[in-house]
Parts: sequence; structure tokens; C-alpha cells
Amino acid sequence: MMKWFFENIEWIFGGIGVAIIPWLWNFFKKKKKKSESIIQTQNQHQTVNIEINNGDKEHNNKKAANQISQKNAVQILFIDDQKFKMVTNLKTAGYPNCKSIKDVKDLDCMDVKNSDIIFVDINGVGHTLFPKDQGLGLAEALKNKYPQKYIVIYSAEEQGDRFHKALKKVDDTLPKNADPYEFINIIENYCNEVSS
Repeated sequence: MMKWFFENIEWIFGGIGVAIIPWLWNFFKKKKKKSESIIQTQNQHQTVNIEINNGDKEHNNKKAANQISQKNAVQILFIDDQKFKMVTNLKTAGYPNCKSIKDVKDLDCMDVKNSDIIFVDINGVGHTLFPKDQGLGLAEALKNKYPQKYIVIYSAEEQGDRFHKALKKVDDTLPKNADPYEFINIIENYCNEVSS
């Protein structure tokens, strides 16, 4: 670079060189500023993207933690005279407080009092308290006594008396052979209602 400078010293300090050098200086200076501006803009975009991604991640983490918290908090009771594998399915799906009992002989029993959601089979339960209506009578009585609890009727058969007033009182109904997803959907709906 120095060699070129000394070889062209007359031209640089001559008429044309004096006019061109400031123009070249400004040209390279502007080009440098433009590239710095582009780099700065790219860095700002990266920062914004990182902040947005971190915000999404933080939101998703809070949402997942809330779902886990809801799953751990909700108390689910199945009243069924037969072994029903849905309890195992729900525990596998992350609902640890899921329990099954064969029948209810007292509406004030601890299993009922401690539950948020109660699934009641229509047939084979409620014999002691409701010999005629069985599970329908039990579900209706539970809803009357505990209106804040979510009561769901389910059955392997078509709901016997489809005009029974219990069907209008309870929060939901399901066939016993419904997919686990349908049971989980009811539980999630309950959790969403409670949390909102």
C-alpha cells in the first residue's frame, strides 16, 4: 500500500486526485455505515426473535405447569360394581388422584366428599339407597347434595330410562365403552371451568 502511495504521490496531490480522494473517502465511509447499519438491524431482528421465542417458551412452560397442577389437583371417583380399566387409563394419562369404589351406601362418605368429579355407572350401584333407580337415583342425589361436584353418568347399556330426570340434572353422560379420550375431555372441561 505504501509503495503504491509513493509511486502515485503526484497524481494523489494533483488536480484530479484532490477532487477524487474526498469523493472516494465519502463513498467508502457511507458504504461502511450502511454495512454497520445492516448488521445492527440483523442483530435487532435476532434479539426480537429471541425475545419472542423466549416469550413463547415461557408461555408454553406456564401452560404445561398449569395442566400438570390441574391433573394433580383434581380428585376423580368412579362408582362401578365391576372393575373398570378407565381408572388405570386416567392414571397413565397423568391423573394420579383417580379412584374406584363398588358402591355408595352413604352420600356423606369420604370418597364422595373428597371428589371433584364423580362418574356413576347406571347399573349395579346405588342398590342400598335407591333400589328402584340404582345409579340414576344415586347420580341425581349426588348432584342435589353436591351441586358444585361434576357428576357424569355412564353405562354399558343404553341409558335405561332416557326420560329419567337424573339425565337432565347431571353434568354429562357417556357410554361405558367410550374412548379414554372422551373421559379425559370431560375432565379437562371441568378443570377449564374451575380455573376460569
